[in-house]
Amino acid sequence: MACRLRDGSWPTMITPFHNDSAKSIDYDMLGGLIEWYIKSGVAGLFAVCQSSEMYNLSSEERLELARFVKQRVAGRVSIVGCGTFGGTIEEQAEFVKLMSKETDAVVVIVNQMVQEHEGEEVLKSNLEKLLELTDDIPLGLYECPVPYKRCMSAEMFEWVASTDRFVFHKDTTCSVSSIQAKLRALENVTGNKLGFYNANATTLKFSLENGGAGYSGVAANFYPWLHSWLCKHWKDQPQVADKVQRFLAIAETTIAHKYPGSVKLYLHHLCGFPIQEICRTAKYSFSDHEIACLQNVKGLMEDLCAEAGIEPVKK
Repeated sequence: MACRLRDGSWPTMITPFHNDSAKSIDYDMLGGLIEWYIKSGVAGLFAVCQSSEMYNLSSEERLELARFVKQRVAGRVSIVGCGTFGGTIEEQAEFVKLMSKETDAVVVIVNQMVQEHEGEEVLKSNLEKLLELTDDIPLGLYECPVPYKRCMSAEMFEWVASTDRFVFHKDTTCSVSSIQAKLRALENVTGNKLGFYNANATTLKFSLENGGAGYSGVAANFYPWLHSWLCKHWKDQPQVADKVQRFLAIAETTIAHKYPGSVKLYLHHLCGFPIQEICRTAKYSFSDHEIACLQNVKGLMEDLCAEAGIEPVKK
């Protein structure tokens, strides 16, 4: 039975890899990252996602990764992970069933449900079929921009909420008008369990003010305590919340450059994490200028935390 997930920040977890020929998953480092996320006050973890380099993992690795996170978390926070990676709806439904054993909700990648040229009537039909084939498994939605970006209309979003099966939505529209329209659509569904988690740090406070449940984006891999703080205190400490929001908006472009290579460099080179700067998606290199930009983001973050009385969480 689907239950509403916790409001707050849900980092899109990165996958650390060994510097070996297979670029195998470094589970020791992953365990350390999980503890760091939890100490930073996260509400949950998005364990198999684009930040995890999910398209560069095998099916077995996706399940193994989610299983490890579940075991390490041991019920302290909730876990979601993607479970649709192409093929027929029947094939995707079978993998959803496997992933459901390792997560609290299985996230449906919207662009894997429909071809780029097809309309929302096809998307709805395919989702209805997926629902029929996956019993009562709690589901989520992710408007992943790869291989192509497919965002839902407010009308489609309202229908999704009305099914009573979806509990998590990672929104990537980055548009205040689209965000507001979707959140208003949720108000039309009495007792819905669907939580709206904004992937765009620049519009995070706006989405919270309009009924959003929290954040789920890449920036929570750099300074996860800031998003946790903002999701909790945007209403009771509005002046500090405005300052936190301004920092998140300005820093977003810098940290997103050459991501996920940027976050592995940031954590290793600037924060002292014993993480290899290895990615499967690409081989990244950084100029002195690019590293200096990340250093300045870190410095500004530390200044903000000192001024606001927010304690950064170290490794």
